[in-house]
Amino acid sequence: MSNPSQVDYEGFFNLSVDLLCLAGYDGYFKRLNPAWTQTLGFTQSELMARPYLDFVHPDDRPATLAEAEKLGLGAKVIHFRNRYECRDGSYRWLAWSAMPTGSDELIYAMARDVTPEVELEGGLVEANLAAATRLALLTALIDAIGVGVVLINGEGRVAHWNKEANRLTGIQTARAVELTLRELGEALTERVEDHLDLQSHLEEAPRATAESHFPMVIRQPHREIDVTVSPAVLTSDGAQVGLVIVLHDITAAKELERAKDELIAMVSHELRTPLASLVGFSELLLSREFAEAQRKQYLETMLNEGRRLTDLINEFLDLQRMEGGYTRLNLGPADLPTLISRAVATAGDNPQTPIEVSMAQDLPLVVADANAILQVLINLLSNARKYSPGGGTIVVEAKVRDNAVEVSIRDHGLGIPADALPRLFSKFYRVPNSDRRRISGTGLGLAISRRIIESHGGRVGAESEGLGQGSRFYFTLRAAELEARSGDVLIVEDDIGFAQLLEAELTVNGLNSVWAPDAETADKLIDRMAARAVVLDLILPGASGQEFLARLRSSHKSPVPVVVVTIQELDATETLALRTAGVVAVLKKHSGAAKEAAGFVANALNSSSSSGIAVPLRS
Repeated sequence: MSNPSQVDYEGFFNLSVDLLCLAGYDGYFKRLNPAWTQTLGFTQSELMARPYLDFVHPDDRPATLAEAEKLGLGAKVIHFRNRYECRDGSYRWLAWSAMPTGSDELIYAMARDVTPEVELEGGLVEANLAAATRLALLTALIDAIGVGVVLINGEGRVAHWNKEANRLTGIQTARAVELTLRELGEALTERVEDHLDLQSHLEEAPRATAESHFPMVIRQPHREIDVTVSPAVLTSDGAQVGLVIVLHDITAAKELERAKDELIAMVSHELRTPLASLVGFSELLLSREFAEAQRKQYLETMLNEGRRLTDLINEFLDLQRMEGGYTRLNLGPADLPTLISRAVATAGDNPQTPIEVSMAQDLPLVVADANAILQVLINLLSNARKYSPGGGTIVVEAKVRDNAVEVSIRDHGLGIPADALPRLFSKFYRVPNSDRRRISGTGLGLAISRRIIESHGGRVGAESEGLGQGSRFYFTLRAAELEARSGDVLIVEDDIGFAQLLEAELTVNGLNSVWAPDAETADKLIDRMAARAVVLDLILPGASGQEFLARLRSSHKSPVPVVVVTIQELDATETLALRTAGVVAVLKKHSGAAKEAAGFVANALNSSSSSGIAVPLRS
């Protein structure tokens, strides 16, 4: 009969809620207590009939073997966790303590079901990961937005200082974090105007129960900041847990507001002056009789004032269309020397401010809307004269830079202060200088020029050594890359709408086309492309269509058929001269002229092919 101590141990073995066992080095259970069946659902016989590794989760078997090997190598006690299979196919987490018995190659082991704890740990890990993810996303969002954000914790210290707050104040994040509001005010003392007022607002902030605003002005660089302070409140009980301070940079908005105020005052003057002249002189001419010379003088004054008024309105409309995206550029190959010559001609002669042009030889064609670039050139030349009241030569230069052509206009006038250069191309901006107040202008011309050049993919800028040192304005345009193409028709036409209609009609006839807005551009294109025909307008900016036709036959030695489409009234002699020069048709511009011209071109090319007359072939 067993002694009392043996009976007590057996009772403890059977009553234990922990899973107790004896296992052999052969990998089988030798004895199990009832808790195994209660926990896993398998009977003791089922558990002892198979190697215990069969019940271990496949992912945990390598680690379980490694722990068993430790005991075989002499380890006294081991502790580890693994998952054991239940009869219903689920798994329970068991936490093990095991030790060898000694010489009989058995292992004493105790396992405790820790599934609830592991699941709770997993939930906590997932919750922590989710919280950390949300925090990382919120931090990234706060750092990415375009306003300064400062988070103040419940202790009144800076908990987060985003990148924009760093940029606006010049205080680095590492220095700002953990500062109290009072210390933050002290750190900003040398950087802001009226630091005492700022310090007062910051010290009052923790007591605020609603959103509040106050201004802050950074000294260098000058920035005007609108500061918003909002209490951070828990939704559960309404307790305040901190503050959110938002820094809005309103410098640009304030400058625009001031510029608009100045513009309104300036435009009011600019509008009223010509209107007053127009109305005044009209009343005079209607109410009294004047000598012819006096009357002509008054009418000239009215014309000039009317033009001033028209220019002002047109600049407003141009800028409005550009900013609204309603202006469409008609890009094509353009000859810069021709555009510069036309701009200089428009500017006219002035002995006090003569214009000199210096251009590199063989400038490439550029990709441009000829009319838009002409507008830029005229505006820059006008400004160069206007802001050179003391006179001096104006120099226009054009040269190749990389894959672009740079055009610059240099004057010897009033010059530009360094602090005005970054804002010079902003709309409504005019340099605040007494010398310029007597010079009329809207502050829109350079803004329009910048929009035009940037729409072309170019750069625009200005340089000056300072007041009285003159200035240099420049812009760049992409060089046109032209490949010789067979079957092309060269359209020489300054009306972009009619040129596009011609292009569409030629396409219907299976013909490609290249557009030149003037004769000078056409001169360069004809040598670079294998044009088989030309559609020509006679009235062009610069050289006329007749002059281009003469060069086509003499200089370029090109026998291609030419179709003339023009609004010019031609007499019999002029028509005969065109026919003699190889023009196959002379058409009057009307609604169906583009279709007729395309038909004549197609017929001329077909006739040349069938009769064996030589035409340019594919290169």
